[in-house]
Amino acid sequence: MIKFSLARLEKEPIELVGEEPPEWLEIPASELLDVVAPVHYDLLAKAVSSGALVEGKVRTCVAGSCGRCLEPVTCEIENSGVCLFYEAPEGDELDITEDVRAEMLVELPMTLLCSEECRGLCTRCGVNLNHEKCGCRNDKNGSDNRWGALDNLKL
Repeated sequence: MIKFSLARLEKEPIELVGEEPPEWLEIPASELLDVVAPVHYDLLAKAVSSGALVEGKVRTCVAGSCGRCLEPVTCEIENSGVCLFYEAPEGDELDITEDVRAEMLVELPMTLLCSEECRGLCTRCGVNLNHEKCGCRNDKNGSDNRWGALDNLKL
């Protein structure tokens, strides 16, 4: 949990540095995406005229399968622009756990890629086009020709 004392915050900025376990993000492990490292946070909370401002960064490491070629991928995910504002917070402590968690979740990729240049798999034979070429990409004889009549359409 990421909490800090509001009384202390009125006197001085508070540095919040630590880590949460991978399960903290509540992402079920799967072949497509798995959080494989603790979630590290480095935040600074400071009092501002009408509330509290928390700024900093959050990072972790995820692994899964490339969305194009299905090869294993591991990459670091970082949100270095965390900026949370709390207007006139009440109580003795402010718990920002869920807000920091949400800031990390928005940085997770929709699809992991081994590289931006990944060519993926051949849709016909399934060969990994990053490692070898296949003959079926240029083979028009055995291809699906349902839309072939449109090739001869003159507009």
